[in-house]
Amino acid sequence: MEGSDLILNGEIILEGDVLPHEYCSFAETGCFSARMVREALARFDADVTLRVNSPGGSPYEGEAIRAALEAHPGRVTVIVSGFAASAASLMIMSADRIEMTAGSFLMIHNPSRGLYGTAADLRKKADDLDKLARIYASVYAARSGRAVEDVMRMMDEETYFGPEDAVAAGFADAVSGTAPEIAPELAAVMSAHRGALSRLQMCARSFAAEGNPAPAAALSMADPAATEESNMPETPEDTTIQPPVEHAPAPTTTMQADAEAMVARAVQAERERARSIRSLAQPSMRAGLLSEAQVEAVIDEGVSQAAAGNRLMAIMAAAEPPIPAGGAGAARITRDETDTHVEGLIAAMMRDYSGPGEQFREMGLKDMVMHLASPNHRYRGRKAVADGFLSTRMMGGAHGVSDFAYITTEVMNRYLIREYDRRGATWQAVAGEPRRVSDFREVHGVRFGGDLTLKDVKENGEYEQAMLEDQAEGLKLVRRGRTLTLTFDMVMNDDLNVLADLPNAFARHARRMENDMVWALIRTNAKTKSDGKALFHADHGNLAAAAGQISVATVGAARKAMWEQTAFGSKDAEDFLQVTPDQLIVPPALETVALQFATATTPVKDAETNPFKGTLTPFVVPNLGASVSGGSDSAWYLVSSELPPISVAYLDGYETPTVQTVEGMNPDKVTMNARHIFGAAPTEFRGAYRNPGK
Repeated sequence: MEGSDLILNGEIILEGDVLPHEYCSFAETGCFSARMVREALARFDADVTLRVNSPGGSPYEGEAIRAALEAHPGRVTVIVSGFAASAASLMIMSADRIEMTAGSFLMIHNPSRGLYGTAADLRKKADDLDKLARIYASVYAARSGRAVEDVMRMMDEETYFGPEDAVAAGFADAVSGTAPEIAPELAAVMSAHRGALSRLQMCARSFAAEGNPAPAAALSMADPAATEESNMPETPEDTTIQPPVEHAPAPTTTMQADAEAMVARAVQAERERARSIRSLAQPSMRAGLLSEAQVEAVIDEGVSQAAAGNRLMAIMAAAEPPIPAGGAGAARITRDETDTHVEGLIAAMMRDYSGPGEQFREMGLKDMVMHLASPNHRYRGRKAVADGFLSTRMMGGAHGVSDFAYITTEVMNRYLIREYDRRGATWQAVAGEPRRVSDFREVHGVRFGGDLTLKDVKENGEYEQAMLEDQAEGLKLVRRGRTLTLTFDMVMNDDLNVLADLPNAFARHARRMENDMVWALIRTNAKTKSDGKALFHADHGNLAAAAGQISVATVGAARKAMWEQTAFGSKDAEDFLQVTPDQLIVPPALETVALQFATATTPVKDAETNPFKGTLTPFVVPNLGASVSGGSDSAWYLVSSELPPISVAYLDGYETPTVQTVEGMNPDKVTMNARHIFGAAPTEFRGAYRNPGK
């Protein structure tokens, strides 16, 4: 196979195992190598789309492919249309955009290998594996914006992500297509991955059996050492491929062992699937909303755990739930009423009684939890609270969390967004309209310019060509957050205020995070990436030659410098931008001086006239003062709102801070992650001026 074999209908198709080229060169289909991908990419000068359906293989080849995608001059879009496991997930992390089809999976895990040797040998090789795991984790972390340690925990657990989960975790950007009625079984994905490892192992052995050394690139995330059969791992994980030693098992024996291992894995995965679905259905079974026969029927359908919640909810929606254990008179909630019921509880928790929340006007947090456990109030107290933590009576577990977790998270998110929008951002004084970017990699704000002055049209009617130039400034998003926990004790204390206090506090800190990032760039005079010089620099014409206090003379000098700024890339010394400052930005120590200077007054004498009064709006920013590291109580700034010096960005779809449930089926607590994603960078020096002051 060659690189051209991977191209179909203008796209690069990567299906099968990720193998060294020495192996793939003898195959007609079912694998690909880094060399083949590089050859295929060379046929595309600009943007390219790759479709991936691979169980993985050699991570060294995967890393080589990742580097090739990163080096491609055009935009690289990867569509996972099946699964990208192990080395196959590693190789796509440098793509500009990763999409998951609705039934696809992505898997990450640790490298492992079957080993033999002395205790010292094993300790050294274990250390080597730890180093490899951290290297791979750093690649996933860079893509997702997560901490390396967070990713390593996921790798330790061999984590499989469905399409929505992959996007939420930061490993993909979007879900494409329509969700299938029944998602593919996770067991099948796991089995295919193990099969890829077995084929990688057999390729190495066949290659070595012909007298060839195993390629160095064959180190895979799975590769048992070829030792005596009695020493072989029972179920090979990703390991390093090595040439067989004297007592290596025959290929037929190996294939049999691999097949048995795959079967064992599939059986274990099936048991785990059934166990997880039963656990998901347990609260509804206890409430009498589902029968054991209905749950077993869903298991027999072969649906995945991800699809089981929807199937169970559909069963409960088909008819009114039966009366819960406890006798006649128990409350009955039809599926048509559910949305109104849930919205009413959410509104009541936010003290909004103007609509559906009216029916729950007197309800506190504790009452709400007990209501979820027993709407007819037939039993109350600690047991009702404990059952309410796990109840899926309203939503049927469709969101993968309990009703209580869903409602409280929704309440916190609404409070959070409302409070965040209410709080103004002081950085808006020096930043333009926020950008929305698709991932955590550095993006570039491109500044176009050039000699655009109008020239005489030649006698033959020919116009002179304008030469454009551009500069790029880098901007990278940062994700920060904290874990919030709503405990059983908080509910027992009936502290309804906690649902508002926690998100309100986080909204304040989210705005603080933004302000800190932006004003630190101004305060520390950060460098612009395009020329490596400080934002305020003599070469930029926006830094006072002599420090001075705010006065008619010093402001006049600053305005002169800004008036004389020329267009980027222009060769005409008279191509002035005519930048007019309209904001006077000062630390708290200069507030009084700034207000006195900018407030319109009637002078006693013409010589005392301040021509700039009323033309500047004072902004007082505590982040600029001497109380902050690198700050100053004397420096002041002029800024034009038409040409702001700072660019800011949000992750597309996350323009406000969010709260997301990470543990919502726990009888003692609901755990949520509150996070905010934001980025800022200095990008335009012509619209701002700094005077160090005295």
